[in-house]
Formats: sequence, structure tokens, C-alpha cells
Amino acid sequence: MDSAEFPPFQEKLSSSLVQVTRTAGQLSSEDLNFHRTSSADFTESLDEQSDRILALTSAVLKAATAGSDIANPKLANEEGLEDNWRGVVDVIDSLLEKADACLDEFTGVIKKLSPSREEQPPIKRESKFPTIYDYGPSKIPKPQLQFDHKPDNSDMAPFHPLLRTKPNSTVPLKQALKKKQIDGKFTHPSPYETEIRAAKYPKATYKTSPPIDYLPFESTTATFVDTLDGVKEMLSELKAAKEIAIDLEHHDVHSYHGLVSLMQISTRNKDWVIDTLKPWREELQILNEVFTDPNILKVLHGATMDIIWLQRDLGLYVVGMFDTFHAASALGYQKRSLKFLLDKFVNFEADKRYQMADWRVRPLPSAMFDYARSDTHFLLYVYDNLRNELIAASEPNNSLIDYVLERSKNEALQRYERPVYDAEKGQGPGGWYDLLSRNSGMLSKEQFAVFKAVHKWRDEVAREVDEGWQCVFPKHMLFKISQFMPLDMGHLLRTLSPVTPLTKDRADSLLETIKEAKAAGAEGPEWRDMAPPPKYAPAMSMDVEDVDFPTAERYGTSQFWGTILDAQEKPAPLSYSLTASAEALRLSLPLPPMPSTVSEVRETLATAAPQKPSVAPNPVPAAAPSAKEEDEKKIFTVKELGGPRKRKVTPVETSDQGALAADGLDDTSNDSSSVEKERKKLRKEKKAKKAAKAEKADVTPFDYGAADSVLHAPSASAPGVKAPKKQFNPYAKALEAPSGVRNKKKEIAGKSVTFRK
Repeated sequence: MDSAEFPPFQEKLSSSLVQVTRTAGQLSSEDLNFHRTSSADFTESLDEQSDRILALTSAVLKAATAGSDIANPKLANEEGLEDNWRGVVDVIDSLLEKADACLDEFTGVIKKLSPSREEQPPIKRESKFPTIYDYGPSKIPKPQLQFDHKPDNSDMAPFHPLLRTKPNSTVPLKQALKKKQIDGKFTHPSPYETEIRAAKYPKATYKTSPPIDYLPFESTTATFVDTLDGVKEMLSELKAAKEIAIDLEHHDVHSYHGLVSLMQISTRNKDWVIDTLKPWREELQILNEVFTDPNILKVLHGATMDIIWLQRDLGLYVVGMFDTFHAASALGYQKRSLKFLLDKFVNFEADKRYQMADWRVRPLPSAMFDYARSDTHFLLYVYDNLRNELIAASEPNNSLIDYVLERSKNEALQRYERPVYDAEKGQGPGGWYDLLSRNSGMLSKEQFAVFKAVHKWRDEVAREVDEGWQCVFPKHMLFKISQFMPLDMGHLLRTLSPVTPLTKDRADSLLETIKEAKAAGAEGPEWRDMAPPPKYAPAMSMDVEDVDFPTAERYGTSQFWGTILDAQEKPAPLSYSLTASAEALRLSLPLPPMPSTVSEVRETLATAAPQKPSVAPNPVPAAAPSAKEEDEKKIFTVKELGGPRKRKVTPVETSDQGALAADGLDDTSNDSSSVEKERKKLRKEKKAKKAAKAEKADVTPFDYGAADSVLHAPSASAPGVKAPKKQFNPYAKALEAPSGVRNKKKEIAGKSVTFRK
């Protein structure tokens, strides 16, 4: 393009960009969510245009990054745009820099590069490490296809331990593997259960000693072990150690059950990184000679899933474990992650981006290799510091070391159990019940039936191809399908957009599953009819999509209400006509049942408290009480229920009441005139007693008539007038109050005011 062609092109490009910007601004100002709910056709059209724009954007980004060292951000959906926004900005910045350079070359500000420099290929940066968030087709060949024992995802039988020999045993392997009933079903116990419970930790675990310094991380490296001979050589060095640190790297996206991809082991003097994706991976059982030796302390951090994975994939067990996570918990640390401990004791900041990396990649990039060995390189030094703090914080009757070791033993006693899919009730690891209970919303019968059927279909496909559930389609797509229930292929593909290859190849089967489930769900159960699971079962895989957490335990007696809930009758089951809010209110305040009518209240009071005996008709007259006793023994009558609102009852003193009853002149007498006379007499006597009491106190009543005037008080400045005493002014407080806002004159529409000088 020469200089004459550039101005028209620039003008045309500027006008197009202005029009696009204006249109985008108008769309953003509209309430699109409202229009989505008002018209299904508009929703469908909007989704199609959104997918089209997203595809065009991806194509532009791919073209812009071609032949450069900038990574192409992948925009799988709208959420992907937000997640990769930093990458999009990098692409735009790169394009602007190129544009500036081209303009400088065109205007002659800088000279064009020589042909020799132009022909040089661009310097390639180290490729970004693969992450588990790549839910598309696996770019790495499945290593499990090369294993000597390939995984069988259709096997629903109880898991049989892989252990072939049992070193450091007190109970023979054959006897240890006998099935027994555990949690209501017959299964294999842990082969090292007896040894783990009886293990005695080394004496150095209970003694305070200075922490042993670690080797410099920058000047040392780990040994990568990817041969069986290398494993045996490492084993001979591990047997001479007193403490070792262990950690694992796991991958569970492109595998149904998951894969242990790396194992890191460190002693005080050396680090190893073992490749556990080799076909002979089960030969690593020879490490049980060290892993089950109680004289060698095994230090791990957060080993809940590590213990399970070691049993499932490698047939390894741990005896004599110290978990630094429980040590941090016992010491009351604010954070208990390994990253926090490394920062606290070593001042080493681990790059946790690699925690979500795809650890199946081979050869292993140097950055991932360094991250892997950093997890165990400093762990023994961290253990030394934690051990000293635990001993210092312990009390004679409360040993924190024993607490941590006991918790670590319980963790090592875990058993791997193969997850069983319950399609009907949705319970168990990976079942639909926990997923739906957290994100149920309002599902109709048909939607609930479609949700269950599609969830089962996704599980079957994942088992068949040995992929994670999210590689078929993610969780939010499962809810989207159950909400819209597409019945034609076009609607289904738009609902699943972008469609994964696994789902696209099986779209006909999925569509037929949706149709059958919707037809059967019209007469099926509702979501609220499903009973909760009887017991929590922990997940055996660290799935980034569905992670099951244990629910809180329930106590037999309420810690707030005590035993009051045990005495009340259980309420009858509520009908579905009762709203969910009313039921929630009843459950939140489980008070005893209350009577509903006044008559029930009276009957309750009558049966609860016995009636007091009535006063005898002719009591013996008592001695006249003193004035002080009279005041203390005054009685008063509470107005009866349903009586006249303006009726007044004159209080009667106890002694006088007894006298009236003796003379037959009490309230029950028919002689009303005599009673009235007696009451007048009592009032006069009471008034006379009050006057006598005032005279005795010698209190002169205030004479309001002789008091000086407050409103017309004489001025103190007048001649011959004595300044009056400071008197009480009842309006003083009112005068101190701030003045109010002046009333604004109301304007009358259409009327004007003329001002004259």
C-alpha cells in the first residue's frame, strides 16, 4: 500500500470501528436478560450471534498470534473470555506495537530491518505448561493404555489390594487380606492395619533438637527416576535414612479414576522425582520396605488423598507417618497449607500455578520439575520446627505430639474403596444427589428425570473412554440440558455449545436419552421426594468439578433446647400444600406445642396447679396490725377476664377483710349498702393516717399562691428592687433547643408576584 491509498483506508477503517463501538454500547445499555425471558426466539437468536462472534474472535486471535511468540488464548465460551482476558490484552498490545513499528518504518522514522535480520526466525518462549483446565481432547497420549494392568472402569466389585508381598509385617499377608464386615458390607481391610496401630515412633520424635538446615535449593537438583534400576538404587539410599519426606502429583481430568503421575521423595541430603506413569509402575511396591518400616519417620502434608492414591495405583502403604497439616492445626495456625508453612519457616514462595498442571507431560518442563521437588525439599526442615513447637506447647496431661501422631495414624488407616454409581438414588461418590442438593433450584418432574438420565449417560461415557466427567461436558451444561430439555438435534447442539468431541460423536444417543426421560418423568417422582443419603462417603478422587465434603454430625440431645424436644410429640408429616418457608420456620424454632384457645389455657392451668382452699366463713379475729405492717400486707385484685372495662375494685386491707367476713359484710354479702358504708369508713381512716404521717414528718407543703411570679417577675435592674432568688424556669430547656427551619412559601403554578420599590 502506497501513501496515496492509506488515507481512504484509514477513513474507512475508522468509520467501521466507530459504528461497531456505537452498536456495542447500545446493546450493553439494553436489559438483555429481560428480553431473554420474554422471547424464546430472541434467546435462540442471541445465542447464535454470540457463538458466531466468539468464533470470529477466536479466528482473529489465532491469525494475530500466528508466527509470533504470543500464546493464542482459547475462548471456549463466554466465561473463557474473562478467564483469558489477560492473554487477549497481550495479543492486542502486540498488534499495536507492530502497527507502531510499521508506521515508523513507513514514515521513515526508523530504517527497515536488513534482509538478513528479517529472515531470522522469532525467538520462541518456553511454552505455557499444560493445565487440567484443558477439557478438550487430550493432546497427550493416554499413558494408562501402556500399563501392564490397564484400568477397568466397569468393575464394580470391592477393591482387592494390589499388595503381593508384605515386608515389615507382624500379621501374614494372607491372613491380613481376609474379608470382614466393615460398615455393613464385606470387604478387604487394610493389609497393614495391625502394624499401623501398633507402630512405635522413634524417640527423636519426642525430643527437642535444633532444626537441621536444608541444602540450598538453587545449587542442588533432584534425581529423575524413570527406570526400575534407578528405583532400586534409590531404595538402597532410603534404607539408611531416619526421616524421609513424601509427596504425590495426581491427574484426574483425562482419567476416570485418576492417575498418580509423579512421586517426590527427599532425605536430608538428596531429592528424587519418580515417574509413576511407566508400564511397570506396580513394581514400585518394593518401596514398602521403607514406607512400612516404623523406624523410619515418613513426613507428609495433608496426606488424606495421598494414602488413598498410593494404595489404588501402586500398592504402597505408610507406617509411622507424621502429617504436618495436623501439626499446624494443633498449634492453632491461621493457615495450614504447605505454601504457608514454607513461607513461614523457609521464606520460600511456591508457585501454586503448577498445582493444576497436567503432570502427565513428558519430558517434564524445568519449571514443573523444580516445583515438584520443592514440595519435599524443605519438608523435613519444616517438620523439625513444628516438632519443637509442639513439644514446647505441650502440657503434662496434654501432649500435642501424641495428638498429631494419633491423627496421622488414623489417616494412614484409610482404605481405598472403588466408587459405585447409584443411578436410582444418586448416592455415593460422584452421584447426582450431592450435586443436585447444592444446586437444585426449581426442577419439575420432567426436568428431574432428565437430570438423572443425562447424569447417568455422562458417567457411562466417561467410564467407556476413561475420561473425567468434565471432558464429556461440564456441570453447568448438565443443569442447562435439564432446564431446556431439547428434543431436536439443533436445539441440543445449541444448548451444549461449545460441544465437546465426545458428546458430538454421541449426540444421537444423548438426544434419545432426553426424550425417553422426559416422557417417563411426567408420572415420576419429584426432587423433594428423594430421601437424603444415610451416610457420607468420602470421594476417592480429587475432582475439580465435584468435591464432596462431610456434613456436620448431629447430636442426640439438642445443645440449645436441652431435653425439651424429647418430651414433645413429633409433628405429623406436612402436606405439599405447606410452603417451604413455613416448614423452614417450624424446623428453625422447634418449640413445644402451644394451646390455641382460651379454654385450653384455663384447663391447662387448672390441671397444672391445685386450687387453694377457700377462706373459712367465721375466722378468729386477729390482733390489729401496726401501720407499717398494714402497708406491707396490702392486697390488690386483678381485673377478671371478660369483666367490664371501666369497673373499679377498691383495695381492701387484710385485717379489715377478715373483720368484714366475721360480721357477714364481705363482698359476697347481699347487703350492698352496709358494704358501701364500710368502704367509705375505710377510705376516711386511710386518709387520716396519711395526714398524720405527713404532720409527723413536719413537711410544709409548697404554697403556690404565695410563690413569686415566673412570667411577671420584677426586673433586677430596677431601682429599689431586690434581686430575686434564682427560680425554676420550666421553659429553659425549650429555649435552649435549636430553631426550626423556616416555612417555605408554597409556590402556586401560573401565578407571579410583582415587587415594588
